[in-house]
Amino acid sequence: MKRINKISNVDFFKLVEGKAYYTTDGSKPFWMALYSEEKLLVPDKVCLTQFFPLGDTILFAKWQEPYTYELNLKTGVERVVRDEIVQDVSEQYINYRNSVQKTNSYVNRASGARYVLPYILCEYLPDGGIAENDTEIFRVDWSGNILWSFPFVDLGEDNIHTPGEVDRIDEILGIVGDLFWFKTDFARLIALDITTGKPAYQLSCNPADQEKPQYKIVEGIGHCYLREEDKAIIGISSWGFQAIDTSTAEVIDRFIFREADPDGIGTYRSVFHPLLQGDYFTFLGEKEGEYSGLRRVGIFDLKARKLVWEGEVISEEEYRATGNHLVAPQPLYMSGDKLYIRDFQDTLHIFQRESR
Repeated sequence: MKRINKISNVDFFKLVEGKAYYTTDGSKPFWMALYSEEKLLVPDKVCLTQFFPLGDTILFAKWQEPYTYELNLKTGVERVVRDEIVQDVSEQYINYRNSVQKTNSYVNRASGARYVLPYILCEYLPDGGIAENDTEIFRVDWSGNILWSFPFVDLGEDNIHTPGEVDRIDEILGIVGDLFWFKTDFARLIALDITTGKPAYQLSCNPADQEKPQYKIVEGIGHCYLREEDKAIIGISSWGFQAIDTSTAEVIDRFIFREADPDGIGTYRSVFHPLLQGDYFTFLGEKEGEYSGLRRVGIFDLKARKLVWEGEVISEEEYRATGNHLVAPQPLYMSGDKLYIRDFQDTLHIFQRESR
């Protein structure tokens, strides 16, 4: 990999169908421009709060405006398409938010049917979906009727690290069969039956759950992802990797980095924000003996079980001189032969695979 570009003042970026879209912020905090592969899409001096590329168009919202705009990339024509603010786009639905009425509308992308709910859906079903609020997770139909609910307080307290607090959803993994899987702030992996809302499996690596009979204790769960090829849950942490069968909740694969790849990823003291991307995961890392800020990134091959690339995004000299570093919430993204990562000072670094 070689660095091919550094773009300053990048406020936000996302990858869609192999293209990188990003906003630049030249006069913080409000004025932004939207680019794709160095091409200006939405002019400067427009503050974008959301944007979603959809083929030949882009849906976006502007600062303090209660509308959704559509930009036709072929004609350059921009128009208001909705008096609600676009929030999210999935394969099936576009989600809009009405801040005045405090409702969320879901428009079916195929049929155009619109449903209005006072909830945020986190997983879609043909007759509605799984939704959540600050206190519980529940299933609703498109009329807003609650079919079942599961209070977060029923997960149990964490009397070691955060006594007195209630658990929350950290990562939603999705529905496999009739089970809805999610990971919580208290390091628990939960599967609810989507028909009844009752817990089917409850796994934990939290010491506070050692004596709770409802929990099966496993090693570090870490960041979790649902692997498409076999619908296994992949958990990645600083110590290693494990795969969990979603039909049985059994660990079907596990390896420890220091044992599997002692001269590669095993040389890292900490692995931050591992992001599963196909047969690989990318990560930010700190090596043993290094205490000069978070500056390194890497790519680990899950099938070969070894580190296949690592790079120093920020040099030690730059860190000492400017304090610039990488931040754990900003992962390393892969797209085709390119890698993208944004640093603490809002510079987007782009790497490209070198031909052999």
